Amino acid sequence: MNRTLKITLAAAAAFLLAWLGRAAYLRAVYPEPMSAEKRRELLSQPVLHAANYRFDPASTLESRIGPPPLFLLNWLRSLDDRPGYTGYTPTPAQRRMIAAWFDLLPGNMREVLRERLLGVYLVNDFLGNGLSNLVLGSDGGKYSWAVINTAGLSKTLSGTLTEREASVFKGGGVSVDCGGAGEPPGAFYTFFHEMTHAYDYTSGITPYVEREWEELLRGRPPKKRQRWDVWAAYEKPLPEHDHPLRTKLRFYGMGGGPLLDISEAGALYAWLEKSPFTSLYGTQNWAEDAVERVVHKAISDKLGGPCRVVHPGGGFTPGPAAAARSEALYLRLSGK
Repeated sequence: MNRTLKITLAAAAAFLLAWLGRAAYLRAVYPEPMSAEKRRELLSQPVLHAANYRFDPASTLESRIGPPPLFLLNWLRSLDDRPGYTGYTPTPAQRRMIAAWFDLLPGNMREVLRERLLGVYLVNDFLGNGLSNLVLGSDGGKYSWAVINTAGLSKTLSGTLTEREASVFKGGGVSVDCGGAGEPPGAFYTFFHEMTHAYDYTSGITPYVEREWEELLRGRPPKKRQRWDVWAAYEKPLPEHDHPLRTKLRFYGMGGGPLLDISEAGALYAWLEKSPFTSLYGTQNWAEDAVERVVHKAISDKLGGPCRVVHPGGGFTPGPAAAARSEALYLRLSGK
């Protein structure tokens, strides 16, 4: 065997090992396609079919705010292993307050939700701030609903966002200031977060909200690489908009978090201020990016400016590039 051939074979072996390693990684990130049987089983769930909900598209958005139907509540209890979940009927003042938030949504977005939003369901002691999901209509249309944790009705917006932001760092020292007097409750954030997901499910701001739903609807996993806006793939920004610490973001203790030390906050927020993203939460994937842009616009319109993150290295508010993207998305969703 000559030297050139040895080098060639060694290089080929190295390439093969690298490729096999990458293949193993991709299998972990993008599991094998679900079987037809599993897909049928998932799609047969009553909660995924609009015909099982008492829904009148002519009803007011305000009238859709209340406790979830029992079959959905039981599904949520089973999903989260929380048998203690209970639905909540808001006071007239709470219902009016939430209904008024719809007026801060972009016009086209609000009108689509009027036609496609099954309900805004309030649940006591819910795991997380909220949840939204896609529901399939017998007419082939897409519908959605949203759950809001009632704890957000008694917390401040500053407190709710502080919990989210501080959960990323070991050692504490991060807080969010939304102005104090006159700021809305934490449920304000959850409302706009879930309304944007709900709209994205039905009308497609992004290529898709979740890989699992894309596979359920199309019968095959989504493309591994698909560019959208400033994203090279679902969870990967374009290189010029990325930062090495971004992959270590873990919120609310998920994924073994927090992984970042508070000493790293300064560098991360310095990057974020120059980035096209409005928050750390929005750098996780393109669906959360879209959500956080709508949240940023809603908070800015309500309070006259964005909330400010305070950390040991200083403070952060979204920079010009992020603010411009928020405004552009709002105009797009307004039909302008």
